[in-house]
Amino acid sequence: MVKELAERLGKVESIVVESKHVESTSNMERCVQSSASVIEPKGKESLMLGKKVKLCDMEGHPVANAIIMSLDKSKMVMGKSLDEEYYEVAILFAYKPNAPLFVKDNERKTIQDDVGSHIVWFRDYVELDDT
Repeated sequence: MVKELAERLGKVESIVVESKHVESTSNMERCVQSSASVIEPKGKESLMLGKKVKLCDMEGHPVANAIIMSLDKSKMVMGKSLDEEYYEVAILFAYKPNAPLFVKDNERKTIQDDVGSHIVWFRDYVELDDT
């Protein structure tokens, strides 16, 4: 079993080395780029991507915990561009299930309607969850 794992590790390492070689090559035909626009977040914000956060209401009280799914300011979620105002989040757990959403639609009006879903939330009301 150890030998098999060592072989797998060797294959993974060779793939990583090859991918670094492809990235550094000047032959752009070998590089595959997404057709979607990709915006590289800068500074502290980029550290939030994929992190667990607390979503707060207008008074600053936590209403849910979530994960930051996107910082791409050009992305559209729930009919809104994330722009400078919103993060795309996936709600994991509702502390206050009946708390209203900042952005509502026909089927989703409260936090409990969106547990497990991706929504937009105002950036000013998102804080890093240290727990």
